[in-house]
Amino acid sequence: MFGGFVSLGDVLLTAIILFFVGFLWYGPFFGRTWIKLSKIPAVEVAKAKKKGMKGMWKSMVLNFIGTFIMVYIIFGFVSLLGITSAMQGIVLGFWIWLGFFVCTTLLGSVLWEGKSWSLFAFNGLYWLVTLGLAGLLSIVFA
Repeated sequence: MFGGFVSLGDVLLTAIILFFVGFLWYGPFFGRTWIKLSKIPAVEVAKAKKKGMKGMWKSMVLNFIGTFIMVYIIFGFVSLLGITSAMQGIVLGFWIWLGFFVCTTLLGSVLWEGKSWSLFAFNGLYWLVTLGLAGLLSIVFA
């Protein structure tokens, strides 16, 4: 597809790592900050806590599939572009972040969904870390 070899095992391992980073970011590390910035009502938080993991499986599976596809595409870009150094992988992650996340999805959430600039920055930093790490791991595992 991309003119080079993309190891599905390496893609899977990277997707698992990034999924775990997302769990930590939006959970134990910064979960309370995210809830506050997202303005999720306390009633909704209480409902989610009461359901526990039972209510999250479908969302988690779909999120993991999306992460896997994203990582596969990044690995493909690394192969297609002939990227060979860790720094080049991180820079690729940066450009994907800036061009496809910041300028579209994240900015759109502020402009059209009424989300705050603080949430924009919070989510933007998460995606910068995630995509930079994906670019880095695409080289480390290659």
